[in-house]
Amino acid sequence: MNIPGKTIAALLLTLVATAAQASVHDHIYANSFDIAADAPASKAEASRFLTQATFGPNQTDITRLMAVGYNEWIEEQLGMRATLGEPTVEAVVNARIAGSQNTGQTQRLNRWFWQATYAPDQLRQRMAYALSQIFVVSDQSSMISGDVVPMTAYSDLLASDAFGIYRTLLSDVTYNPTMGKYLNAFRNLKPSATTSPDENYAREVMQLFSVGLIQLNMDHSPLLVGGLTVPTYDQTVITHTAKVFTGLTYSDAPIGTGANFSGANFYGGSLTFAGQYNPMQCWGTELFPYSNGNMRHDITGDDGTLHTDKTVLGGAIIPSGQDCDVDLGAEIDIIAAHSNVAPFISSQLIQRFVTSNPSPAYIQRVATVFNGSTGDLGDVLKAILIDSEARNPPAAGATSESDSYGKLREPILRLTAMWRAFNAAAPAADIYGEIGMTGNTGFLTAYGQGPLESPTVFNFYTPDYQQPGVFATNNLNSPELQILNESTLYSSINSYYNFTANSYVGISPLPSTPRPMIDLSSLTVNVATPALMVATINANMLYGTMSTSMQSALTNMIQFGLNGATANEKAWSLIYVTMLSPEYAAQR
Repeated sequence: MNIPGKTIAALLLTLVATAAQASVHDHIYANSFDIAADAPASKAEASRFLTQATFGPNQTDITRLMAVGYNEWIEEQLGMRATLGEPTVEAVVNARIAGSQNTGQTQRLNRWFWQATYAPDQLRQRMAYALSQIFVVSDQSSMISGDVVPMTAYSDLLASDAFGIYRTLLSDVTYNPTMGKYLNAFRNLKPSATTSPDENYAREVMQLFSVGLIQLNMDHSPLLVGGLTVPTYDQTVITHTAKVFTGLTYSDAPIGTGANFSGANFYGGSLTFAGQYNPMQCWGTELFPYSNGNMRHDITGDDGTLHTDKTVLGGAIIPSGQDCDVDLGAEIDIIAAHSNVAPFISSQLIQRFVTSNPSPAYIQRVATVFNGSTGDLGDVLKAILIDSEARNPPAAGATSESDSYGKLREPILRLTAMWRAFNAAAPAADIYGEIGMTGNTGFLTAYGQGPLESPTVFNFYTPDYQQPGVFATNNLNSPELQILNESTLYSSINSYYNFTANSYVGISPLPSTPRPMIDLSSLTVNVATPALMVATINANMLYGTMSTSMQSALTNMIQFGLNGATANEKAWSLIYVTMLSPEYAAQR
């Protein structure tokens, strides 16, 4: 299908959840058996909510949401156990190794996209995806690029902790060896006469995972003193904090026995996949006497002796001479209790689910829930999704505020939403147990993003990125536009083409690489009536919001531009062109 460049340019304008977590959010019968008072008024409203809360609406979720209402649907999702990827990926990797086949990140990505598309715990999977863009690790790092199974386990960690307490998530991330290897906390050593502890994790855990660079008010506005912003920490705090994050290694590193632990090997371990992804072991005074050369944790204070304390974030004190785990626990407590955490994390989560430019009042309402629930991320996410600013968007073009509402839908979410809208059938598992979902697509190259594939620890885009021009002039954030350029524009167009024109039920011959096959029957049944085909696209992909001009353009494309084409070609062409349209790209 050859679409002129001008036409293209015009068209382009969600580890098992713990029992404690499950019980907190286990309110499946909260609405009794009455008709839900907060049920969406229409399927279009239901679809709009599910666009925010899932990897894309499908008929099953729409029907359920219409029946039980927003609150109950969220509670059901909060109570679901996590769909995990690690057991499947480990089995596939082992089978491929036994079959003398190569293994790589493709095995992880295939499973990730399967979960995004088909897992029932959609809200949890979406939250894990959002958290992965805050607590970033990436297979682009040579330190973990070969760690296919451990990286899958890291995704599972985010899913398992998605509705838990923020402090627990921060601790689990800190002890995770994949994060440790990515940001150099893994086998980070106490200082010697010639070296100092690596400061990478100490810096990023504050800058990116918790408090940011400047003090914030609850509405995420800068706290000003004398008209100036106030830093949350300085280099001295980073240096002192780096001492805390020393002495961590694989959990199965042999530690020996006896007073001298003569069999200890700090550089051992990783003998099994579990050893590679289980929480790291801390090698401090809990294992070794202070004088023992095997102790790798820095128990000294600010001056490098046991006579002072460690002065860390906010001027808080961690006494010297403590066990390694005690130091880490104290540091995590200090960070999690900081006043910036609630607005800093709440603002970013709102951006990932609802809008790039939430009002200060919206952020403050969510941050208040964050603090009131002691950082219960399930409660925070519910507050985000049921907030009036999420559920009642301003009319497009009505005010300057309405013009800043919404967000650019991430390229990956455009793909998964299309798969779910048209009941894409996953291919059968191959002889190694792997279900192919990617069609050999290089997502980072094609879309500028891929699951756990960020080029840097700063994610694919920053929360405060402002596209030059109208956005920057009006001081509006547009994070997702940071990855939109000539290269990703055309490569994503090609990718969407492959996932539509070459990927539908009944195509012959089958594509050489496995991928989901979309069901075109809801469109082809009306092939004699182009307007009805367009109406189906409007309902399934744009949820009734398609403009009259776009309806007219698509109808004319089918009736005149594709006159004589097969029913399937007309159907996938409608889906494909809609995927390229600004109306599908924009989420409001």
